[in-house]
Amino acid sequence: MKKAIGLGLIVGVFFALFVLFQNYLGATAFYIAAVAMAMFAVLGPFGDFLKAAIAMLIGVVVGLASMIVLALFFPLPPDNLMFVAIVSGIALFLLVVLSVTGLRIDAMFLGWAACLAGLYPTYVADAASLATAALPAAIGVSVSLMVGLVMSLLVIKIAMTVNR
Repeated sequence: MKKAIGLGLIVGVFFALFVLFQNYLGATAFYIAAVAMAMFAVLGPFGDFLKAAIAMLIGVVVGLASMIVLALFFPLPPDNLMFVAIVSGIALFLLVVLSVTGLRIDAMFLGWAACLAGLYPTYVADAASLATAALPAAIGVSVSLMVGLVMSLLVIKIAMTVNR
């Protein structure tokens, strides 16, 4: 029980520090880490976390590419809703095709959605600023997702310790 409390304290402090220093890490969307933590916890103690992490990073890359394609080749907001739908549909189709390789489709969708959540407001407000904001935002999203992975591993360790 002491070990579980200690690990729980580590998770709480780690997440609090992550939120506190999120601007320095380039990861302002700390809620993405919480979502990733929940998703990874679903994998359980014997899940393939490395494959899920790689799949999420692939989803982030596809999301980043989607936003770049939208900004470069299609009309800018607000006249772009049809194009956003088309590019999003193609991106999701690509993720489904990539899932045939054995990557987790839910993890790729989570990475893609997290990237869009991080970049879409910037795209709508000022698409030209994506030139400087896209890569740092994608890195921040990736950091958030990987923090979620680490916290999930700790939470699973807690659960396994308590259930022994």
